Amino acid sequence: MKTNTFKAGLLAIVASTALMTSAVYAEDGQHDCQHHMKSDRMAHHGGMRQMFKGLGLTDEQKSEIKLLIKEQKTAMKDNRPSKEERTAKKAEFLSLITADSFDETKAQELMQVRQDKAKYKKLEMMKVQNKIYKLLTPEQQEQFKDNFEKGHSRKGERKGWH
Repeated sequence: MKTNTFKAGLLAIVASTALMTSAVYAEDGQHDCQHHMKSDRMAHHGGMRQMFKGLGLTDEQKSEIKLLIKEQKTAMKDNRPSKEERTAKKAEFLSLITADSFDETKAQELMQVRQDKAKYKKLEMMKVQNKIYKLLTPEQQEQFKDNFEKGHSRKGERKGWH
């Protein structure tokens, strides 16, 4: 009888650790690209390159775009929480998961903070994309719009198959 209790306890610890680990990696920010779906990675990394592919950018435009992206990356790194803050967040998740009674209000607050951070990152990326768009000539802007539409129509088709 004691072995079954021990096994059940061990299983509970392993399961809670697995849940905590996935939550921590998602919150940590250190592994941003690893927890996103492939389409999110494309939208963030390769997607921007795809949108500007075939526009015939001048060397000056390319260097200005690189500068804008570099500035945005630096700003995001500067806004990244410190190691102590990330450790505190991990402890907060652990205490929530291992509590005798689940505090749904606290869990919702933690999820809201995560969603707000994601929304902020997306908004900042869109601002950079707008600045880049303004660097384009009218012809390049039209081509950009075509690329954008083509990219979004393909993504919509792919989502339908999943």
